Amino acid sequence: MAYVIGVLLAAALAGWAVHVRARKFPGSLALAVLPRHAEDRRPLAQARANVRSLEQMARSEESGARAEVARQEQKREEDLRAAARRVAALEKPGRGKRLDALGELTLHEHVLLKRTANGATRTLHLADRRVRIDSGDSAYYLYVLEADGTPERTKYPRRTGEGEKATGFTEDRVRDFADAVQSAVAKENTFRATLPEQLKQAQHDRELLEQDTEAVDRARERHAEVRARHKDNARLAEARTELDAARTEWRRHTGRMPPP
Repeated sequence: MAYVIGVLLAAALAGWAVHVRARKFPGSLALAVLPRHAEDRRPLAQARANVRSLEQMARSEESGARAEVARQEQKREEDLRAAARRVAALEKPGRGKRLDALGELTLHEHVLLKRTANGATRTLHLADRRVRIDSGDSAYYLYVLEADGTPERTKYPRRTGEGEKATGFTEDRVRDFADAVQSAVAKENTFRATLPEQLKQAQHDRELLEQDTEAVDRARERHAEVRARHKDNARLAEARTELDAARTEWRRHTGRMPPP
């Protein structure tokens, strides 16, 4: 059964190929498909191939130029969005990236969040803070102090138990977190000190990007030049004239005008 289906399919494909060839070289089936008429078909086939090749070259070059315009436009839009995000991030820094957390405290680039007993969250801005640790008999105490010395105390019970039953915090972990907070404070102080200049520079960079259309303009000019050149393509016009002559000659011999 499979063999029969294969034979039928092959026959159908062969019939379709003959049909296509007969449409391209009308007049008689023999003239269209038999090898002995290959030389009769050659001028028309060659003229078609020349036109198709030149048309393909034109389409390819124009497509590449059009794609470059799209690429440059997209790049400019992405650059403008990135510049706008940079300005917005400096105008309103917000919390910043999450850096660490321990117990009730969560450390971000610009703030320290403290979860209170009633489930609310307090925001402690990092600028000008200081960090201190005290050790008690049953707990460690992390103090985050404002510039005037006002403290925000967080209690960390000492670690007890072993394995999965262990609870509380080790001194090393509390001190590591305190170091992370102090490091974030130092970076925040530097950030705040340089923020006005950073914002000014970011706004300036955005303005320059908004004014800079050189790459897009150059790509558009290139696309327009390619389109104009192929619109007046002398080689393609000549090839089409030769194809028309070959088609006319075919009709003179067969009485049938072949398609381009």
